Amino acid sequence: MLAASLHYFRMAPRDLAPALEALRRLGIDSIETPVPWSYHERDGGFVFDSDSAPLVALLETTARLGLGVHLRLGPVVGSDLTDLGLPPAVAADRETAARHPDGSPQVVPVPPRWLLLPSCASRAYRERAGAWIAAASSAAAPFAGPAGPLRSLILGDAWPFLGRNPLAAPDHHPDALAAWEAFRAAADPDARARVLPPVPPGAETPAAARLGLARFAEHTYVEMLRDLLHAAARAAGDRVPLAVTAPPAGLFQPVGVGALAGLAERVGLDAYGWRERPAALDRDARLVAGTAREPFVSFVPAGTPPYLPLLDERDQLHALRSCLAAGLRGIVLSMGVGRDRWCGGLLDEALREAEGTHLYRRLLHGLARSGWFAGRRRPVAALVVPRGYVRGALAAVADLAGPVAPGLAAAAGFDPPGALDASDDGPAGGSWWRWFVGAESALQDLGAPYVLVDDEGPGVPDVPLLLAPTLADCPASLADLLRRRAARGAPTLCGPVRPVRDLETGRPLESPVDLPAATVPPDAASLAAALGIPFRRGPHDRLERALFRDAAGELVGLALVHRGTRELPIGLAIEGLAAGPGPGGADPPAAGWRDVDEPGLQRAGGSIAPGEVRLLAPVRKEAP
Repeated sequence: MLAASLHYFRMAPRDLAPALEALRRLGIDSIETPVPWSYHERDGGFVFDSDSAPLVALLETTARLGLGVHLRLGPVVGSDLTDLGLPPAVAADRETAARHPDGSPQVVPVPPRWLLLPSCASRAYRERAGAWIAAASSAAAPFAGPAGPLRSLILGDAWPFLGRNPLAAPDHHPDALAAWEAFRAAADPDARARVLPPVPPGAETPAAARLGLARFAEHTYVEMLRDLLHAAARAAGDRVPLAVTAPPAGLFQPVGVGALAGLAERVGLDAYGWRERPAALDRDARLVAGTAREPFVSFVPAGTPPYLPLLDERDQLHALRSCLAAGLRGIVLSMGVGRDRWCGGLLDEALREAEGTHLYRRLLHGLARSGWFAGRRRPVAALVVPRGYVRGALAAVADLAGPVAPGLAAAAGFDPPGALDASDDGPAGGSWWRWFVGAESALQDLGAPYVLVDDEGPGVPDVPLLLAPTLADCPASLADLLRRRAARGAPTLCGPVRPVRDLETGRPLESPVDLPAATVPPDAASLAAALGIPFRRGPHDRLERALFRDAAGELVGLALVHRGTRELPIGLAIEGLAAGPGPGGADPPAAGWRDVDEPGLQRAGGSIAPGEVRLLAPVRKEAP
C-alpha cells in the first residue's frame, strides 16, 4: 500500500485522470480520499455520481488506470472541511449534540466556523450516521473484488483529535446519561462503588471516579464505531476489507489502540510529528505496530494543515521513515495533490511537482522495488502500555488539560505525564510512567528492536522478553497477560510494585501474579542478560538495528534508528551484521546492504547522524 491523498470532491471530474496518472508516475499504487457526508446528502437521500461529488467517476477512473482506492468514510472526516464534513443539518442539530450539564450544546471551535459536537451516544445521530455509512459502502461495493479498484473502507472519526476532552467536559445528552446508567448497572458492584459515580462526574469529581468516566467515554465511541463497521459490512459484503484509524494524540489518547484493534484487523495511525520531538511519533507508531494485526499509516504528512506548526520536508520524510522503521505496513501520504486549506503536497493543484517531491519518488520506487511491505519487523522485546494507567493519567490531568481535545493538546506540546507526581504509586500517579520511561530507555541503550503493546488489544506479539509497568492496583487485562507469561516461564520484567489488587474493584487479585517486581527500571545490561545476548559499550550505543523478514523467512530490509549523540559511518553502524545474527536474531546476507531510496548505489555509504532513521535493503549475491 503506497497511497497518496486526493480529494475528488475538490476537483472537476475531467481533472481526475491527469492527477491520478501524475501520482502513479511518482510510484503511488493507490489513492486515499475522504468521502464527505456533506457533499453527498441531497434532500434526505444520497448522490454519488454528480459533478460536485464524483465518487463513481473516481472509482471508474482508478479502475481504468489500474490504481487502487481507499475510502475514508468518517462519519466525521475532518479534512479541513466546513463542519468537518458533516451535513449542515447535523452540525447544527441541538437534539443530537453533546451537552453540558445545563443542557446547552457543546461547541467545537474548528475553522472556518464552529459546529455542535455530535454525541456518540445519541441514538438519532447513530441512526443517521449508520445510514450514511451504509449508503456510501453500497455505492462503492460494485468496485470491490480482485479485479476492482476498491482496496478498503476506513472508518473513524476526527472526534478524538478535534473534539472535546470527555473528562473535562463530559457529555450530558439524555442518551449519554441513559448509557451511563446502563454501563454502571452492568459493572461489577465494587467497580461501580469505586470508579463509577451515580451521575457523570463534573469538575469537583476526584480522579478515581474520572477513571470510570474515561472508560465509559471510550466504550461509547467504540460501540458507535462497531455499529458503523457492521453497517459497512452489511452494505459492502465481505469482499471489502474494513479499517479503523487511531488519532495522533500520543499514548495518552481518549481511545485506546487495543480497543480499535479489537474492532478491525487493519488499524491505521494518523501520524504527525517533528524531528525535534521524536518520542511522541515513535511511541505512536510502535504502539500501533505492536498491537494491531495489520498496522498501517493512514496519514503521514506531505504538507501541513494551516492550523498546526509547519513541517518542512525533513520533518515529513523523518515521520514517514520512522513509521516504516517501527513496522507499519502501508502508507498514505497527505496530500498527493494540493488543495485549498492545506500547505504543500507532492503535486500542486496544477499537477506540478513540489521542490522536494523527487525525494518521495525515490523512496516510493525504492520501497516497491525492495518489496519492503512483504517483510515483517522481528522485535525481541515488547513494552506494555497499560491502558488502565493511561486512563488514570488522563483523569489526573483533566483539570489542567481543560476541554481542549487531547489530539490538539498533544500537537501543541502538552505532555500529560509531565503533570503527574512521579512518586505517587496510585493509579492516577506517575510512578508507573517513570518505570516505563526507564525501561524504554534501557531498550534503546541496548539497541534491541522492540514494540509497544496495549494490554487491552487482541493479543501480544510472541517476543522473547516482555516488560510491563505495574502498581499494587493492576488492570485485569494486564494481570491476565502477566499470569500467562509466568505460566509459560517466558522472561518477563515488571515493576515498580508487585500487583496485588484489581485496579477497578479494589479487591485482591483472584490469582496472584507470580512474578517479582523491580522497584528500579532495568538497565541495558540486565535486559541483555534476560535476552541471553552480549552487551558491551561501544559505537553501537543507542543504535537500533531492526531486521525485516518475509513469510518465507527471507530478509527484506534493515531499519537503523540512531538515538546516540555522535555521527556514525554507515560501515560502523552495520558492523557485525554480515558476520552473524544481529539483535533481531536473523542471518543477514553476506553481500551487504544498500539504501532503499538510493537505487543507483550498490552499497550503503556515508554516515548516519544522531536522530536519523535510515532504511536499507539487502544486496543479493549474484549466482556463480
